[in-house]
Amino acid sequence: MKRSQQASKTQKKHLVVKIFSFVLLVVTATAMGLVFSGISTTVGEFSTEIAQRRADVILASAELDEETVMSVPIVYYDQKMDECVNLYDMETQAALNARQFEWKSCGYYNNEFETDMVESELDAQYLPVAVGGSLLSNRGINFKRWFSVVDGVSKSYAGTLNFIYNPAIASFKYMNEEFYPLDEIASSELWEDGHNHLFTLNLGVPFQVLANGEEKFTVTADDDTWVFIGKDLVLDMGGIHGAMSGSFMINDTGEVYTAIEDEDFAYSGVKLKVGEGTIVRVFHADRNSEDSVFKLNLNSMLPNITNSSLARSDGGVEVAYDPTDPAYVAPLGESLRVDPDHTKSLTLAITIQAMLMGMLAVVLVATTSLAWRYWRRDRNRAE
Repeated sequence: MKRSQQASKTQKKHLVVKIFSFVLLVVTATAMGLVFSGISTTVGEFSTEIAQRRADVILASAELDEETVMSVPIVYYDQKMDECVNLYDMETQAALNARQFEWKSCGYYNNEFETDMVESELDAQYLPVAVGGSLLSNRGINFKRWFSVVDGVSKSYAGTLNFIYNPAIASFKYMNEEFYPLDEIASSELWEDGHNHLFTLNLGVPFQVLANGEEKFTVTADDDTWVFIGKDLVLDMGGIHGAMSGSFMINDTGEVYTAIEDEDFAYSGVKLKVGEGTIVRVFHADRNSEDSVFKLNLNSMLPNITNSSLARSDGGVEVAYDPTDPAYVAPLGESLRVDPDHTKSLTLAITIQAMLMGMLAVVLVATTSLAWRYWRRDRNRAE
């Protein structure tokens, strides 16, 4: 009788253990499923975050395709030809007449690539500041007339440049082998070849820094061309010269590397923050009677553009920038944005969830082992 009661108690005890083990097994399996689902979600978020750092993915999500045109506001300054008076001070080795816009054949003027004509930073009005230059006779440069209106010397005209988008390489490109934007202006002073060769321009493209190692900007132009990021000079291509190309690239830490023509890329000293908004500004002058070439290419960059149809011609989108007030940059509509990089926090989240999954796996194995042990013992006793 006692043996029978003891056996019954043992069976009840084993049954409770089995039920408890089964419940613990279900709970552990459910918890592991939730953790696995959480890891999958986090991995998905991680992949999405990586995708958000790619310009082609972001622009594709905004439904930009090969038919898209991006209109960039630009201001031109029509320049009056200076008199060709060859006055030269032998003592100071300088041209007294400070000629700037003239025929190439006018004496005492260097016709070649020149650096150091501008300060390394823009002034408070976001305009270049003229300095000595690397060539002795190109003195007297007056940027007030170059990039603002001076009565009797320079006049301004607003316009746009239409960039064509190529989704295959996430590239916005403008190309013009015969760049004479003021030829159709009624008051324009045309030369013997029917073109206006004396003008300057100022344009800006605000963009969001992705710092994914793929962003690249290239300009090709003849005569003075300077490119600034924010207020910092990154490409110095001054002087009267043939078509030259300059490029800058942004690496995965935000450092800006530059090269002119066939030079190797070198660190410019400029470093940008991931996710920040800034502006690439281009200042250019055409000052002689030879060819006028102007090309711009933004490759894998994310311009701050509207996704509503506000382009002034050909539909498309328009860059959110006002060159008449360069200190002010604001979206003209609902602008594209990209958040700062969160890959570190996502990686940490995945690590923590993986550790939690490992701990639950240990509990599951221990529970299964315990349940199996009691089941085997009951079976052996029954036999």
